[in-house]
Amino acid sequence: MRQIDYTDERGRKYRVLLPDDAPDEQAPVGIPVGPPDVVDDLGLPPETATRLHNALFRHGLWNAAIAAKNANLLMQAVLSTFKIDAQVLQEAFYKLEKT
Repeated sequence: MRQIDYTDERGRKYRVLLPDDAPDEQAPVGIPVGPPDVVDDLGLPPETATRLHNALFRHGLWNAAIAAKNANLLMQAVLSTFKIDAQVLQEAFYKLEKT
């Protein structure tokens, strides 16, 4: 078995296990390593949910056990996801004050 990363139609990145002789195109039906689709139940806009999912991927937060042992990585994933939103909000403040 080998590990392979792929991106689904929503732009979400996953790591899966595939048999050594399986083509990379089989990745969507591989054995999931992670991250799980935990962001879908958070009520986030789709774009934000995808950014959070991909942050979990970048930080190697494949499952609940890893997330529990690495609370700092979990926080980094959350902060990196919402950093862009915070910048947009800050710009909105500046724009409002200029008018």
